[in-house]
Amino acid sequence: MEKDNKKAVKQKAIFYWQEKLKCHIKKVPIGFINGIIKSGLENDAFYWFEDLRTPGKDERLFLDEIFDIKDYEEKIE
Repeated sequence: MEKDNKKAVKQKAIFYWQEKLKCHIKKVPIGFINGIIKSGLENDAFYWFEDLRTPGKDERLFLDEIFDIKDYEEKIE
């Protein structure tokens, strides 16, 4: 099951990266981040990611940290 989840995460990451779309990432074991995937999978270990809380600053997002990737939905106030 874990192998299937990693495959699905990789496919979703490629989509969001190529389309340059904001995404919502659920992290393991808990938590989430919102932002933009800035690279493909590097060294089969991590993606460069721009967190919406710190625009302009790319950070590593490790594949093992990702549980799921979904569309980002902006809060309407």
